[in-house]
Amino acid sequence: MDIKALIVALLTWISSQIGCEPPPAPEIRLAPHDQLVTMAYGSPPPAGASVTALYDGRSKTVYLEDSWRLDSLANRATLVHELVHHVQELAAIRYPCLAARERLAYQLQAKWLKEQGIADPYAFLQIDEFTIAVLSLCLESE
Repeated sequence: MDIKALIVALLTWISSQIGCEPPPAPEIRLAPHDQLVTMAYGSPPPAGASVTALYDGRSKTVYLEDSWRLDSLANRATLVHELVHHVQELAAIRYPCLAARERLAYQLQAKWLKEQGIADPYAFLQIDEFTIAVLSLCLESE
């Protein structure tokens, strides 16, 4: 399967989980790790900041780290997460803040990983429910 076919399949799956029509595919761009960190956090980024992918809703673009590989289950799971944000954006699902979108992205990423045979998706992703709750919090500055 090539990446275009994978994206169509994932968008169809994600949309079926959310209950909306599959949107057109986003632009996919590869970028160096440092560029992703700067895009996510600004310059200079906080110490220890790390990003492997991000979704830009304005340009409808998923940015993946330039080391991203189609044959890596972890990398495909990262793509699932970012495509959830794309579907959220184009389906006009409203959230109290940008961070609140993370909970659904992690939930669907975990569900997709279970369907791929991963018994403990959160261990596979090296994240837990508490961290997801914190990442999903709306801050007063948002």
